[in-house]
Amino acid sequence: MAEQDIDKLLSLTDSKYRLSVVTAKRALQLRSGAPSVLPVEQRVRTRNLVTQAMRELATGKLTVGTELMDEPRFHQDYVRQRQAQLQAQLNAERERERD
Repeated sequence: MAEQDIDKLLSLTDSKYRLSVVTAKRALQLRSGAPSVLPVEQRVRTRNLVTQAMRELATGKLTVGTELMDEPRFHQDYVRQRQAQLQAQLNAERERERD
């Protein structure tokens, strides 16, 4: 993936450094549960989230600086979602203890 679209990806940013930072941030978002913007048939069939992030950028589904989730909002959404999961687990444990 990296070799195929590297020229296109580099044209989206002003430097290799920015491209690597944007790709890494998007891969972290995907790892933390952010939904992919690619349709199912275009998703990477590997667990390599960096490749998936690069594919999202290369296909134009995300653009640098505008459509990527901002970090504070993403963090708040992630924390809220994680708290809901933990609360559901706690409620399930309490239900088991009652039975």
